[in-house]
Amino acid sequence: MRIAVRTGGILGQYLPAGGEKNQASLDIEAGATPRDVMEKLGFPAERTYLVILNGTALPKAERESRALAEDDELAILPPLKGG
Repeated sequence: MRIAVRTGGILGQYLPAGGEKNQASLDIEAGATPRDVMEKLGFPAERTYLVILNGTALPKAERESRALAEDDELAILPPLKGG
């Protein structure tokens, strides 16, 4: 199945070839989770990310259990910082 992946800032380096403007389409297996996608793309597991699925932020616990569906939009962004 196919999903859309978007990244922010320097995280675009993890997108597959052919991605542009920090966006790419990605073929994944049925039942794949956001964590599976992050592993497939090579995101370092020890870092912190803001993960958004179809416009809703996913708690860290759901990243390993929430199954993705055809045409989902997954955004993986650097953590928000403020002052």
